[in-house]
Amino acid sequence: MKKTMALIGLVSAMALTAATAFAWGPGMGRGYGSGYGPGVAASNLSAEQVAKIQKIRGERYAEMATVRNEMFTKRTELRNLFREPVLDQAKIAAKGKEIEALQGQMLEKGLAARTAVAEVLTPEQRAQLPAFGPRW
Repeated sequence: MKKTMALIGLVSAMALTAATAFAWGPGMGRGYGSGYGPGVAASNLSAEQVAKIQKIRGERYAEMATVRNEMFTKRTELRNLFREPVLDQAKIAAKGKEIEALQGQMLEKGLAARTAVAEVLTPEQRAQLPAFGPRW
């Protein structure tokens, strides 16, 4: 009887966990997402505007790849500093500042790309961005 109840409890827990995971649906999940997304495509863009925006996005992705790799490396290094037998507060703080600087770079590059995309658009298309764009 105890085994049956344990099995029922385990199956119920797995079902609830799976239901929660599938509740978000397909895609990237919660968070800021990937910028303006389909909103820009829904703005009646010309072929020239689409090409310019794709170029901006491609350049931003390439720039961000190096920063993302650096961020991954620095976070791994920070994690390893916390695993040391004796914690060195100065090294931990320095590594935290390096990560903070990379986060600042990512924000700057993201804002520059958004500004560049907005400059490609006409004033009418730009007026539609708040309806489609990011939430901040």
